[in-house]
Amino acid sequence: MSNRQIIRSSSTSNAEIRELLQGVFAAEMLRPSRCLWLVSPWLSDIELLDNRSGTFASLNPQWGSRQIRLIEILGLMMELGADVVIATRPDAHNESFLRKLNDLARASGNESRLTFHRLPTLHTKGILGDDFYISGSMNITFNGIEVLQEGLLFTTDAESVSNARIAFMDGYGGNS
Repeated sequence: MSNRQIIRSSSTSNAEIRELLQGVFAAEMLRPSRCLWLVSPWLSDIELLDNRSGTFASLNPQWGSRQIRLIEILGLMMELGADVVIATRPDAHNESFLRKLNDLARASGNESRLTFHRLPTLHTKGILGDDFYISGSMNITFNGIEVLQEGLLFTTDAESVSNARIAFMDGYGGNS
């Protein structure tokens, strides 16, 4: 499968987007991309992996049986060698997220692996790694993942991923 489209509405599963993100980020922690781009006008430190039953314990045994947040996942990815590029709007809501992530990167000696871009007119949304691209209408927030009607396209098509990488590198930097 090279493409999967998710259109969440009142008649579709609320868990479909969360399950896709859990799978993508678990795969990223097993084999991190050289660079991971998160592009979203609004970002939140969402609970992303449900580890209450120990499902993801092998990824990081120190996490324990609890919900694992996005910042913790990005921190581990930087420790594993991935560069993380964040593009978002300059908004007080986002600044809390960026400050926490920057503090974590600095504390672990990975500050050089983290890049921020604050763009007042940003409307693009996407998550891009070495071999996948998630695009669509979803902000990386609780409402985007759990509540609002959203349309997403997950692709592993090499040409689509390559085109997105060129566009994201041009717009936000990072490494190929």
